[in-house]
Amino acid sequence: MWLLLLVYFVVAVFFSAVNFSLLKGKRMQWIAIVIPGTIVLFFYNFSIAQNNQTLDWLINQPNLVSGIAILQTFEAIIFIVLTVIQIKSFYKSKFPNLWKWIAIIPSIQMLIGLVFFQTYFFLQIDGISFLYLALFFFLGTSAILALLTFSIQKVIKTWAYRAELKALAAMFQLLLAMFLPLIARGQKVSFTQITIDYQSILFTTALVVFIATIGYVVYKRKNKNI
Repeated sequence: MWLLLLVYFVVAVFFSAVNFSLLKGKRMQWIAIVIPGTIVLFFYNFSIAQNNQTLDWLINQPNLVSGIAILQTFEAIIFIVLTVIQIKSFYKSKFPNLWKWIAIIPSIQMLIGLVFFQTYFFLQIDGISFLYLALFFFLGTSAILALLTFSIQKVIKTWAYRAELKALAAMFQLLLAMFLPLIARGQKVSFTQITIDYQSILFTTALVVFIATIGYVVYKRKNKNI
């Protein structure tokens, strides 16, 4: 379970760094980078009120991964749509100047993960003030996001390529949301006793068709305008 949650969190952090790299100007990027850590600071009282039993109970919930996967699915779809708007705004074909602000939106998955790890951080370290730990966690989170954001921007210099990477990262999140819950269950069944979840298959198929249709329509309109 810990490994699966860590995979979700790492992907969310990487996606956020790619997202922040699309912002125009270092000032905007630094604002976006410190926002997640600032939000987590507001959960300071929540984190210090928790205990190991609460975390153990949460980790052992059988539907935890499925719940995260559902949240990740909707978040990825929303970010894919926002990426399309962002690209149109960047080239000023629609929504002028809106692209400067869309990328400042942090990932909900990452925020939840940061609150969880801050709580775990508080429970595992003794002898140091919780306030100092919270400030250290804030600085560490901001430093990691800054390192990833500026590294991505330096390696991939073209804005359009980073926008494509953001869309691909969102699609990868969709794949994780579809397959990791199945892996998490770890149920072994005989070949002759395999059951098919038609609802899940239909939902996945409809989702893929919906996204593919949007991509095709956007592609056709773009080529038509050219």
